[in-house]
Amino acid sequence: MQGSPDRFGYEWDTYCQILPESRGQLERWLGSIGLESFRGRRVMDVGCGMGRNPYWMAQAGAASVLGVDVDDRSLDAARRNLAPMANASVAKCSAYELDPAALGGPFDRVTCIGVLHHLGDPQQALRRMWACVAPGGDLVLWCYAREGNRLLLPAIQALRWFGARLPIAMTRAVAMLVTIAAWPAIKLLPWRTSYYAQLKRLSFRNVESIIFDQILPRVSNYWTRADMERLTGALPGGRAYIEFVQGNSWTARIEKVDGAA
Repeated sequence: MQGSPDRFGYEWDTYCQILPESRGQLERWLGSIGLESFRGRRVMDVGCGMGRNPYWMAQAGAASVLGVDVDDRSLDAARRNLAPMANASVAKCSAYELDPAALGGPFDRVTCIGVLHHLGDPQQALRRMWACVAPGGDLVLWCYAREGNRLLLPAIQALRWFGARLPIAMTRAVAMLVTIAAWPAIKLLPWRTSYYAQLKRLSFRNVESIIFDQILPRVSNYWTRADMERLTGALPGGRAYIEFVQGNSWTARIEKVDGAA
């Protein structure tokens, strides 16, 4: 099944502003890795969208950050957002065609935040990302977990079944209506999962964009720990550290042992 770069391009063209609260979101996605660990590193972010994550990585002191994406609307938004950052740039490239020589690599760190689970062939994309990691460097992933989402997953999947088949403007309208309907519950219910508890601190537009992001893609995988171990374990010369974050997602950091190809 194909992924959804065209639909995500619409999303990042529509929700193209970098909100200050998104720095905290990225910190929570990174778990124990933290933004401070980017200082001095040469970084490539795969599936950069409108440049939000590269922006905070560059601000945290990365030596350089290259954001790559395959959709022109996403890249246009990323260029605008990263224009003030002398240490950040963008390039058009599919996750399946990453070539370290063509992109100025290899890199100290390659990141893929919230993208791998939307790809039709995540194994192939991982192999290309891994080829771009320098020996002694690492690959950082953030992916949806099946654990922590089991109760809400049937509702999310039902909405996505319709949302992925509707014209994208109609999917956005559905996302807005769902956000309006869910807003009182988001604000008032005593959520036990960290991720959902954090939603009440976000702006309405941010939550709307998150719901839109959930229901627009053609592909969306929710992986178990065993799935993550299988995916990361297939990378030659890799040492994987997998962390359950926010009560509903995975952060994985895979170190490339010196001398590994």
